[in-house]
Amino acid sequence: METFDSNRWNDSDFKSVLSIFEEISSIPRCSKNEEQIASWLEKFGQDRGFETKRDHCNNVVIQVPASTGMESLPTVVLQAHTDMVCEKEAGTPHNFTTDSLSLHYIEENGVPFLTAEKTTLGADNGIGMAYMLAVAASENIPHPRLELLFTTDEEVGLTGAQGMNADFISGSYLINLDSEEEGVIIIGCAGGTQIGFKRLIDVEDACASDDAEGTDCDSTLLPYTVAVSGLLGGHSGTDIHIGRGNANRILISFFTMLAEKYPQNRMKLIKIKGGTASNTIPRHAELSFVTDISAENLKNEAAIFVENTKAAAGFNDPDLAIGVSDLNFSKDNGLILKAFSIKNTGRIMSFLSAIPNGVFEMSASIPDLVSVSGNLAMIRTKSSAEYFKGTESDIGGSDLDIYTEKSKRELEITLSLRSGIESKLKDKIREMMAFSEKYHFNFEITHTYSPWEADFNSDFLKSCADIYARTFGKEVQITAIHAGLECGVFRRTFPSMKMISIGPDIIGAHTPDEKLNLDAAEKVWIYLKEILKSFPSANANG
Repeated sequence: METFDSNRWNDSDFKSVLSIFEEISSIPRCSKNEEQIASWLEKFGQDRGFETKRDHCNNVVIQVPASTGMESLPTVVLQAHTDMVCEKEAGTPHNFTTDSLSLHYIEENGVPFLTAEKTTLGADNGIGMAYMLAVAASENIPHPRLELLFTTDEEVGLTGAQGMNADFISGSYLINLDSEEEGVIIIGCAGGTQIGFKRLIDVEDACASDDAEGTDCDSTLLPYTVAVSGLLGGHSGTDIHIGRGNANRILISFFTMLAEKYPQNRMKLIKIKGGTASNTIPRHAELSFVTDISAENLKNEAAIFVENTKAAAGFNDPDLAIGVSDLNFSKDNGLILKAFSIKNTGRIMSFLSAIPNGVFEMSASIPDLVSVSGNLAMIRTKSSAEYFKGTESDIGGSDLDIYTEKSKRELEITLSLRSGIESKLKDKIREMMAFSEKYHFNFEITHTYSPWEADFNSDFLKSCADIYARTFGKEVQITAIHAGLECGVFRRTFPSMKMISIGPDIIGAHTPDEKLNLDAAEKVWIYLKEILKSFPSANANG
């Protein structure tokens, strides 16, 4: 693995931060798979003689005694989450459950970056973990008593923080290390809810003419696959307002456009699959359907649609592509290709088109901050064992599933909602409940976490801002973020705890293009050490 000369760094301790991050990156740690990293953290603390605890959620806390002369100061909690979003480029053989990340140190326009080969890097939040462990491992960094808190499943609903007992930590100050922009102190974050819409819908012979049952697709009604690709994706909170294309929304819009432009032609949806995670703007989506629209017309319409979409104001995804290909299927196994009827296809597309997506409202008090948003994160068709014989296929449907004799197929949609104001989040949830009832879909809430409403008057915040100005000779920006941080959970559990969040520049988080700006990462490291060293001045009452 290539690296930079250690003399490049202004701070001599920063190399240890990078070494620890490299070690963290060798351990698989997708959300819901944090057992290994939790065990590694336990061993890290125990090997150094620190009291270490682990709870039922695999949260870990390492207690680091205060430096000499700082024993009487309040305890400070440093906090990061152990899980990462696991995204990779199509066709990449990387196995997130077993393989180490392949890291690369690169330079762009004189700026050093750290990336991973064709996968997410996991700097969100691996770099925060590395900062904490580097402080604990050093004998030369003055600090008060520390509780290093490592939480699980942040990326899928903050369930580790929500499952943590109140007596797991005792500190009265908390520095969250999960922000993604150097030179900024975050003092508020969005809450969020993941909503599921589900409905079992009848399927029929995909090739039947009207209501008649047939056994073969003839030359007038042929099966195709349409795939949306080439999109950048991104974080469904922090990137929701910058014009990134949502593959699910684009695919639905294209299909709906075809139905409107070719009203005399038949279109029957076979299956649809798009998106991989609730907190990621989907980069890829595809559907299969049968139609008597010619392949030539489909491809021409796709090309025109792509150009029109790229030209739309505010759209910032230059590599958008829509591919149309034949759907290959075998008639030799005696099974019949199944699809939703023309009428049900129309109803499905009407429902999907009506699901809100993107920015709903901007903040009235904080410039350029999204207040309420939604991300049409995942769409799946799948079989239901309740209605069909045989082995239930995977979500999205196996190749066999599209021809089976099964009579129903389930449509499942995940919508991720966010807001920095709890009342607005609850209003949007109620709106989605009514929306679901209107279309006769089942409604469920799978994850919910609270916002951390911004407080610009904290004395702890003011002291930390002063430390930044003194260290770097310029003012720090103070704002809130349209993403979930565990501070929202901690605010409910520990209402009097003083909190800030800081972090380095992470570009392309939640995508295989993720990269960590190492100059920014070094500055955050220096800043964190200054806060800890100067904690008597940061030890304020608000």
